[in-house]
This record gives sequence, C-alpha cells and structure tokens, in this order.
Amino acid sequence: MQCEYKVAQFTGQLSAGMFGTTKGVPLESQFQTFLDQFVKQGWEFCRTETIHAYVKAGCLVSLVGRKDEVLYQDIVVFRKAKG
Repeated sequence: MQCEYKVAQFTGQLSAGMFGTTKGVPLESQFQTFLDQFVKQGWEFCRTETIHAYVKAGCLVSLVGRKDEVLYQDIVVFRKAKG
C-alpha cells in the first residue's frame, strides 16, 4: 500500500497557576482536539517527531552577545492511503 504523508506542528499552551500548578485546557485534551481535526479529514496518526534546526546568530545580534542556537520543534506525522 502506498501512502501519502502530512506533517503538522503541535504546540500546546498552558497558563501558570498558583503554587507551581497549571491552569487551562489540559495538554492531552489539546492534543486530542488537534488529532481529531486531521482524523476527520481522513488522515491516520503515525507518530510524533522532534525536528532540530540550527540557527546561526546574525551579525547585529552577535554584537550584543547572542550565540548560535538549536531550536526544537515538535511535529506530528499523519498518513493516508493514496488513491
């Protein structure tokens, strides 16, 4: 079976509460809602991945001490049969 793949960025959001707790919609509920929107379009969840991107500091920001850095982004991979 040949498949086509789709990747999408997921970033959950939490608000800080009192005493180190969080408030708002739980991350698992946010992720479920995120997945459901793709499933309704016929996509099947495959896996999550973390993508690493090397970001070189530009000339101006390096003058004020900013260094090169690596950014991490979580993506979700979906698939569905071609055809």
